[in-house]
Amino acid sequence: MKNILLTFIILISLTTCDSKKSNSTEINAAESEKRTTELNTQKVELNELEKEEILREEINTQYLAELSKCFQNINAVTDFNGKKEFWRICKTDSGKRIIQIDSHEETALYEEVYFEQNGELIYAEESIKYIPINHFVLQLWTCQFYAEKGKLVSLISLGHGKTEDDEWNPEIIFEMYKNRIAELKKIADE
Repeated sequence: MKNILLTFIILISLTTCDSKKSNSTEINAAESEKRTTELNTQKVELNELEKEEILREEINTQYLAELSKCFQNINAVTDFNGKKEFWRICKTDSGKRIIQIDSHEETALYEEVYFEQNGELIYAEESIKYIPINHFVLQLWTCQFYAEKGKLVSLISLGHGKTEDDEWNPEIIFEMYKNRIAELKKIADE
């Protein structure tokens, strides 16, 4: 009788243990599935970041290759914006164009770069360098804009400037570009 009772207790213990194991396995499977879903979500985000990085690298490589073919002569001087601006325009056979505009006012050197492919803006750079006369650069702000199919895809900003203002809208680069193209047409017409 003792043996039967002992066997019965062992059977109940094993059944309870298996039941807990089963529940534990189900919980672990659910947690594992949840972690996998989270990792996949992170992987999708990483893939978007990787795509952005690849796009920036491709555009930077194209820009530097095209820029190396350009002569850095000043093609035009304008005063459309109440200050003298020096324009350099470089067109290539591959349907690309680089427009660089520089001006110096009081203690700031302003630089703008627009890089087009087949008439579409794919890269822009705006910088403001604090350079009083007879000094080297003392402070810099620059922002690089990367676009694809007429939409801003990425930007990188360094230094202190516009990007620190919560009200600043990076999409303004498209309006700046549009205004510069209109000014460029005025140069060509005169």
